[in-house]
Amino acid sequence: MDWSKAKSILIVIFVILNLFLAGVIIKLANDEGISQDTIENAKKALLNRGVIVNSEIPLYNKKIGTLVYGDESINKKRIVKNFLGQEEYIKEELTEDLEEGSKENLKEDLEESAKEKNMSQEIIEKDGKEIIFKDNDNFIYKNKNLSYIISADKSSGEVLDSLKKLFKGTGVPINQFVFDKMENGDTYIFRQKYNEFWIFENYISVLMSKEDVLQLECRYRKIDGIEQGSDILTAHQVLIKNHDSIKDIEIVAIDLGFKEIAVQNGARETTDDIPVWRIRTSGDEELFYRVYDGEKINTQ
Repeated sequence: MDWSKAKSILIVIFVILNLFLAGVIIKLANDEGISQDTIENAKKALLNRGVIVNSEIPLYNKKIGTLVYGDESINKKRIVKNFLGQEEYIKEELTEDLEEGSKENLKEDLEESAKEKNMSQEIIEKDGKEIIFKDNDNFIYKNKNLSYIISADKSSGEVLDSLKKLFKGTGVPINQFVFDKMENGDTYIFRQKYNEFWIFENYISVLMSKEDVLQLECRYRKIDGIEQGSDILTAHQVLIKNHDSIKDIEIVAIDLGFKEIAVQNGARETTDDIPVWRIRTSGDEELFYRVYDGEKINTQ
């Protein structure tokens, strides 16, 4: 036997086998995302920086575009009917039923607020219940008939069931709202989930009494879709990159979603909802980072 020739054949076979295996690995990486080894190595690097990760690090690495909103607003007429039991929707100025002594001061405050926010507010009140429309996308509801004793004993599922009754037919897709977190120990926060993404600006915050919904605030804009996507930095890449802002903390959740930020378009500033990674810490702090470049977003 010509061992030299046999050796050459074996080398060729090993090279072909290695190329085949490399192709399989690359395909798996593309199909299934980042490997678990990469995630574990990232956690070790973060631990050296004093960062404890007590949550899953998402493996999402597909292209994402910006969020596009439609022109439709909340159905105010149906909101009033559901929340107040009032068939007719009557627009009233917020100062309509106030005593003369306090009307002027409140009117001045509201005028100043309207200038700052470029919006007008209106109120509808019936039988101890009140709705304040802050604008076409945002309203506050209060039930003054209930004793103001806040209860956080109900499960998020029970609270969501109460919300589904109130929001039925209002144009707010309540079935897409998911419990996000408790805030200040007593406020239930629900946010919309569109496909697999959190919509951080579409939310319902709720205070409950023992009996029912005591007070809530809803902010909702109808979504038309997501524009053509761009490449993103994965969650673990963002964690590694931001060594200045992500250090000496415990991470309890990492989420992918859309957040409204100011965008400079030439000489004017507009707002767009861009994809972000949200990092929540054990101290209830939320940090937001752009998925495109991993830069931290200032939310103040």
